[in-house]
Amino acid sequence: MFIEKNIYMRSLRRRRKITIYVPDDYQTSNKRYPVLYINDGQNAFFDEESYMGVSWGFFDYVKENNLDIIMVAIPCNFKLNKREDEYGPWPIKKEVLLMEYGDDSIKVGGEGDKYMRFIIKQLKPYIDKNFPTIVDDCAMVGSSMGGIITSYAGIKYSHIFKKTASLSTAYWFYVDEFIDLINKSDLSPIECFYLDLGGNEGNGDENISRIYYESNERIFNELIKKSDKIEARFFEDAVHNEFEWRKRVPIFMELFYRR
Repeated sequence: MFIEKNIYMRSLRRRRKITIYVPDDYQTSNKRYPVLYINDGQNAFFDEESYMGVSWGFFDYVKENNLDIIMVAIPCNFKLNKREDEYGPWPIKKEVLLMEYGDDSIKVGGEGDKYMRFIIKQLKPYIDKNFPTIVDDCAMVGSSMGGIITSYAGIKYSHIFKKTASLSTAYWFYVDEFIDLINKSDLSPIECFYLDLGGNEGNGDENISRIYYESNERIFNELIKKSDKIEARFFEDAVHNEFEWRKRVPIFMELFYRR
């Protein structure tokens, strides 16, 4: 069953339509359910609704595997550079701006903590109040820039988001910032921190693929110093798109919810 909720995001002062999936019998089952928060939620469930015409297929996955969970899909902000703003915990440095946008005079990034405040202080309490959740069984998933904010949640707020999956994460936007955050954070609450990478994240651009690989390797090496719950995967031929990420859904879902 899908429920749509139009929510005013107080910390960001804008609206977003959230899609909530709940098991059909959630009102009569007397069960409580873990919750998965999905960034870039427009790509979560159905191909015809997804940005690139290929969804991650979460609905098909839970049905095929008889998995009873609640899923909260939060679509990204499609306005110019606002996805990067909301998913970026820090302002993007000039050298990265020049490489990614060809202009180091613009200001992009830095709303990530406001976005997390919306989820932690507003959205999660709403979900926990109105649906039969297991309050402390909370996971998050995202890819690319969505992987940035997912990793940020799993590191800074590991006591809330104990299970996270960051796919093809653009760590190269914030390598130094993430290393600093990892070093000063308590990662002991982590139950599963999944990260993965394809060998062709640059979609044919070898320099971009190299940057993805090197930055992911640095973050991985820092994470494993602080936690033994880090799960990393590498897919040598994988490119950077939803088709590839959909194929990896069973991997982290099994890690999150294996029974």
